[in-house]
Amino acid sequence: MKNSIEKIVETILIQNRIGNYDKQDLELQLQIHPNYPSFQSITDTLDYFDIDNIAVEVPIDALDQLPESFISLIQKDHAEEIVAVINKNGTIQLKHTDLEKKKFTYEEFKEIWVPKVIAVEHSTGNRSLFSKESLVQNILFGALLIGAAASLFYQPFNVYQILFLLLSVTGVVFGLFAVRESLGIQSNTMHQFCTSVGNSNCGDVINNNTGKLLKNFSLADASITFFGILTIYQLFYGFNSTLLIPTIAGIPFIIYSLYSQAFVIKKWCAICLAISAISIGLTAISLINLPFTFSIVSIAGFIMISALSILVYMYVKENMVQNKDYKNENVKLNHFKRDRQIFDHLLSISEKIEDNNAIANEIVLGNPNAKFKIISLTNPMCGYCKGAFEAYTRVLRTMSDQLQVVIRLKVALNDLDNQATQVSLRLMEIYQKDGSESFIKAYTEWFNDRTFSKWIKQYGAPKNDKVHIETLQNQSNWAEKNNLFYTPASLMNTSIYPKKYSYDEFFHFTSMMIENQQEQDYDVENQPMEA
Repeated sequence: MKNSIEKIVETILIQNRIGNYDKQDLELQLQIHPNYPSFQSITDTLDYFDIDNIAVEVPIDALDQLPESFISLIQKDHAEEIVAVINKNGTIQLKHTDLEKKKFTYEEFKEIWVPKVIAVEHSTGNRSLFSKESLVQNILFGALLIGAAASLFYQPFNVYQILFLLLSVTGVVFGLFAVRESLGIQSNTMHQFCTSVGNSNCGDVINNNTGKLLKNFSLADASITFFGILTIYQLFYGFNSTLLIPTIAGIPFIIYSLYSQAFVIKKWCAICLAISAISIGLTAISLINLPFTFSIVSIAGFIMISALSILVYMYVKENMVQNKDYKNENVKLNHFKRDRQIFDHLLSISEKIEDNNAIANEIVLGNPNAKFKIISLTNPMCGYCKGAFEAYTRVLRTMSDQLQVVIRLKVALNDLDNQATQVSLRLMEIYQKDGSESFIKAYTEWFNDRTFSKWIKQYGAPKNDKVHIETLQNQSNWAEKNNLFYTPASLMNTSIYPKKYSYDEFFHFTSMMIENQQEQDYDVENQPMEA
């Protein structure tokens, strides 16, 4: 497929202002899905990222009632093609399709439409400038802003100087987007910006060989370092004649970029045009306001800042490129790891435990009547159990009606004051009194910190109920009887989840096994009756 599923999904997420996902991870999850490219690969990936979505077949006359953007199917050359659909003002626009015609009336679209739809919930959330997780990052970022503001405050500025600085900072932003585009790290905002102009494709232009100045240095690299150097120089040395040198020297690069887009590549790059416009503005301001008198000290300072900035940038970029290469290799590795046949083989030779019967008063999440059953053996003090429990909760958020997850806690009962035992007893009380959601919240908060005094202060000490102690004892006896001396352990129906897999793959394989079971149940129900 010439137009990838990745672009289609990203377009719909962008249209619905959803940004709580990593672009490269999204592409990875799609590409390693065994049914890629398909509707199922899309819905499973959206479920993986906890993005609310619905896949449904709708009446063909319900087109005008659908959201402004969704994923659907069209008939093309006697085959079905997945496309992104923008439904606006009574007109249908198709994205990422090879069809010559991209805009349709409702009646025209219905002639090629296969009315199967994937829609996502529109997000109204806003991103915070500061991180909610990294205190050090926030402190350093705040110090940078305060330092820069103080440097500027004590320098004399007029309107042209302020405009020159603002244009330099704006150039850094567009330079950053150009570099991200060259590395394949696309910004949601820039995606919309780049596709808003006819015959515009930022990726094709930025990654074209005409943009390579040196072996490992492109026009995108030159743009971010150019504007970055101008910005840093002004913070230390102010607005002086030395700035004439780089702004005038940048004119040939502007001409070269515009010529390449117009006559060589024959496509326009909105980011590149913005960078060119900013550069022209900087040149005009410097020529109008700065005299041709140069200071050796200022020039030396500019050279020093330039050299240091480029060295730092090249180091950072090298690490970004290596990280991208590692992720590309990871795609291949994960595709191999998630191969259906390989998993089925490893599951078939995995340890079997036929005794998966219920234990009285234990914790059961999801649908207690579901045929597919996961028995989880964890311990509050087990560090690896955090990842396992996160995998269970992710599965429950999207498939809770199709499976049951039994939580069994393997703890020492010869000392009831043991911290793991105390936490386990309190968790059972929370489940019994307040239900599944409260239990999941309490166990999640425990794993997030694992500070006993803090958690017990929040949730209270257990009452050491004899029923709960007996349940824990029965769970430990079950584990020892079946030679389960380690945590976490996950019994999927009657097979132990293979140790060769991490819990990052648990969601994927659980979905696959549920689908297999549903297919088997359907085949059994529809077997012809013997005469």
